[in-house]
Amino acid sequence: MNARERVLRTLDLEEADCVPYVEWQIQNPSTAERLGFAAPGSASQTVKFQPDKLMAFLGKIKGLPKFVNNLLQKLTKLPKMFAPIMDLVMSQLFKFYIHLGVDLTALPIAPISYFKWETPNIVMNEFGQVFEVKNIAGVLSAYYVGGYLKTPEIYDEFPKMDHEQVLGLTMYKTLLKKKDLKNDRILVSPGIFSGLFDSTYMGMGIEAFSRALVKKPNFIQRIISDRERAYSQIIKTVIDETNSPVFFIGDDLAFNSGPFISPRYFKKFFLPSYQRLSKIIHKRDAKFLFHTDGDIRDFLAIPEFIKCFDLIHPWQASANQDIFEAKKKYGAQFAIAGNVPIEMLVHKTPEIVSNYVKQLLKECAPGGGYFLSSGNSIVSEIPADNYLAMLSTFRKYRRYPIDIP
Repeated sequence: MNARERVLRTLDLEEADCVPYVEWQIQNPSTAERLGFAAPGSASQTVKFQPDKLMAFLGKIKGLPKFVNNLLQKLTKLPKMFAPIMDLVMSQLFKFYIHLGVDLTALPIAPISYFKWETPNIVMNEFGQVFEVKNIAGVLSAYYVGGYLKTPEIYDEFPKMDHEQVLGLTMYKTLLKKKDLKNDRILVSPGIFSGLFDSTYMGMGIEAFSRALVKKPNFIQRIISDRERAYSQIIKTVIDETNSPVFFIGDDLAFNSGPFISPRYFKKFFLPSYQRLSKIIHKRDAKFLFHTDGDIRDFLAIPEFIKCFDLIHPWQASANQDIFEAKKKYGAQFAIAGNVPIEMLVHKTPEIVSNYVKQLLKECAPGGGYFLSSGNSIVSEIPADNYLAMLSTFRKYRRYPIDIP
């Protein structure tokens, strides 16, 4: 089987030729360097580049931030200008993923219609989410620091999301033209990496969001409705124009000790929108792939919630998520993806990682409907030896019928 066939068979809750490997993000310079996808020493050299200091320096140039912000808004409407850069970056990125044996991943196609730079090193996106740009261990990252859309008045003045998302769709179509994707060596799902819930509460800030749930529920509902309207059109457009068999949304609903929001409020405000998005995806004979971190047991107790999705990832072990119990309880309802813990990959030995991978395959894979994955993503702090131990063990024992002593 090729990757596409393997993934779709598993999403149908059947055994494929072998267990598929899914990873949404791999940000691991040491592994890329080890495998020849980065120049020797590049992982340590990139740390020397400090984007926050560069942005602070450039921000002192009179008129430059305003010029850059105006330019960015224009460039997002001219996707062809980005084609050569997108072609080069995506080619290298997905060659790396294919070399690692990834069967399923996702490309964030939307929304990417609005950016604003505020000095010294702060950026804001179309959700009103505010981030601080830094370079950590050789990986350029944006760390969330707060929300901008705290009141209805601010929201009214803020640019609304562009549901056409020309740049994101062009990026995805450019990627699909690659030889390896045409040959189905990897299935790349179009995706939205900030779902209805976290785009809303992070865009407002958790305090403003929590107050508005009680005091201004109509304001919350208006934001969610706007998000849903934009997401619905994006999903329809990308699936209709590319015939993608899958669509991904990431939406962190909980932290390690429980939900960010009462399940009662989630059911009232967010679940109806997810049900409608699910209907749009399924009407097009596509599968709905969902990522959420944290302890989501309270959400899993809502029957309408679990009916929305065809795959749930990653069953975070450090948030009291027992993937082995989840496989037994939900394995006949949707596919399970996970969950080699990030903490294990960062701090434990290759032998411990290898033994856990074998346990996952032995207990979760039989009968189908299971994807191996990390407990979140492959972050830069993971030693190459541990990640490669995870992959080598997986490759050795992934083939059906599962036979692990």
